[in-house]
Formats: sequence, structure tokens, C-alpha cells
Amino acid sequence: MAFIAATSTGFPETYYPQEVLATVLRKYCMEMLLDFDLDQIERFFSNVQIKGRYFALPLDSFYDPPGYGTTAPAAIQAATDLCEIAVSSLLGRAQVSPQEIAQITSTSLTIAIPSLDVRLMNRIPFLPDLKRDPMGGVGCLGGALGLARVADYLQGHPEDAVIFIAVELASALWQGSLQGDLHAMISRLPEEPTLYGEIISTLITAALFGDGAAAVLMVGRDHPLAKPGLPQVLGSRSHLIPHSEHLMGMEVVDTGMRNILRPQVAEFVKIGVRQAVDGLLAEHHLSIDQISSWIVHPGGPKVIQAITEEFELEEQTLQLSRDALEQVGNLSSPTVLYMLDAFLAGEQPPPGSYGLLLGMGPGFSQEALLLQW
Repeated sequence: MAFIAATSTGFPETYYPQEVLATVLRKYCMEMLLDFDLDQIERFFSNVQIKGRYFALPLDSFYDPPGYGTTAPAAIQAATDLCEIAVSSLLGRAQVSPQEIAQITSTSLTIAIPSLDVRLMNRIPFLPDLKRDPMGGVGCLGGALGLARVADYLQGHPEDAVIFIAVELASALWQGSLQGDLHAMISRLPEEPTLYGEIISTLITAALFGDGAAAVLMVGRDHPLAKPGLPQVLGSRSHLIPHSEHLMGMEVVDTGMRNILRPQVAEFVKIGVRQAVDGLLAEHHLSIDQISSWIVHPGGPKVIQAITEEFELEEQTLQLSRDALEQVGNLSSPTVLYMLDAFLAGEQPPPGSYGLLLGMGPGFSQEALLLQW
């Protein structure tokens, strides 16, 4: 049994309204004389029901993007900055010193060698023998996956305190990869009409993802901060749908990186999440109607609707997911942690209440956590 003792978030200063981002992309296509229905951009950016997103890397050079040699160090710096903001806030809220932390677990798609946790340790005075567990390649799944794996660790280390950090920078793709990829695909579209689906997928992901970081302090059952009233992770369940890696992820292309999110994801979500949730609840002899709180990663409006339909939930049950998507977009791995932070800031469920925290991501994989207050 692991306790969630504190949560925090960290965001860049720059926040772009969704209309501004759509206009920037539309103007780029016009200036490059790209022959494409530009109204599609407006439609996709509107359909995802997002008001705006935080970007750590600004769009000042969007029409003349820098090279990868400039973007990569800037992304590492920005990601480390966001981690420092989130972790410093977390330590302050919990009134815990860095020296009391036994392990840092982290997840990010930002490629950094050494990893981001090492860079963070050079800014915050953690002990030099701090255990580290950096995870990569898990994308949107990362928030739920990290919580589950930290809970597993704390089962065997009940006196320890662990910080879990998730940080993502969607804005790094707007520094040249997005522009180059769209230019290359739209230019080849007349000769290769099959590229149309890839263009649509690229536009949808451009409309969805934003920047942010989140941190969670988790403690074992014998730690002094493990007190009644805090949410406890009772268990978790992982599920992978075989041969479905094409549905979601990132690909390396000639112009940089391409974000992938196929339309079929919503249907596969029903299959994967159902199997993860049913297995987890059966293990604890519970049923769906005993779950009073749902913290579900909002991959997009269709994903939220798919979960609502599959479990026959009331529309307001996943309002937290809709609010998160509307306010900050899809943050990838930090999203469920951002939602957890918002949930814990409000009125808490009665003692003994159960909740589910669900994430899904590349693989195509799912992670379900059972919480109890």
C-alpha cells in the first residue's frame, strides 16, 4: 500500500489561445503555397475543444525555424526548468527536505543524456546516493504507469518517500519538425494520395498537445506522512493490445519527429481499458458501481466519450477530464497528474471511497490504478 502525500504542477509562462496556434499554422501553409484545404486546420483545432495550451518554446521563429542543434538543448533546458518548478513546489507543500527522498522516478519523451533527473539533482540538493528510475518511450501512458511502478516499489520499501516527475514539451515539435513534415507531405500529396491520412493525423496531434510538468510525492505505509485521509494506491493493472503500436506514438522522419494518433484509438481504448479495469476490480472483489471517482487521461474528446460509453457513465463523471483538456490540452504523461492535483485541491471523497486513475498510450497500452481514501 502506497500513499499519495502531495502533488504539484509546473507550467511555462507562455500560453497560446487555440485560435492563435491555428492561425500560425494556417499562415505558414499559405506562405509556403501549400495546396491543401486550410479550413481543415480551423476545424480540427476547434473540434478538440481546447481553449489554449502552454508552450515552453515560443513561436517567434516559426516561419524560420532553428535547426535541431538549437532546438534540442533548448528543449532539455526548458524541461529541466519545469521539473525544478514542480518539484520545488512539491517539497514546499509537503514540508519535506530533498535529503528525505529515497528515489526519483521520472518520465519524459525529451531525449536527454544524462537524463533529466540528473540535471535536476544538480539544481536541488538531493543526496548523491539517491536512487533514480528514469522511464522513456511511454508518452501519454507515463503518468499512470509511473504512479503504479512507484507504488510497487513502496510495497517493498514501506519507510521510503519517492518523488515521481512527468514532463513533456509538445512545443519542441513546433520548432521545425511540424513545419517540415507538413511541407513534405502536402507537396507530395498529388502523387501520393495515401499521405492524406498522415496529414490529418499530424494536424490532429498539432491541435491537441501542450507543455507542462507534474510531480507527486508518494510514501510507504510506514512513513511518517502516511496518514488517514490521503488517497492510497491499493493496486494496479497493466494491459497491452498486441500488434497495435501503429495507433499512437512518435516516428522519426526525414524532417524530424512526427506525432502519431490514429482515429481508431477511441475504439481500441474501449477494449484495452475495459480489460484492465475489469481485471483490477475483480482482483479486489469490487464492481464499477463502487467507484465514486474517475481520473481518466483525456486523449481527446473521442477518447473521453469512448470511456463514458463503455462504462455507461453519467456525462459529468468525466468532467475533470474535459476540464483538463479544455484548459491546458493533452499534456501527454503529466496530464493525469495535473488532474490528480486538481482533484486533491477540492473536497475529498468520504473515507473508504474508491477511485480509478486510468492512462493509455503508445503500445497500445493501458494502466489502471485503484485508489482508496
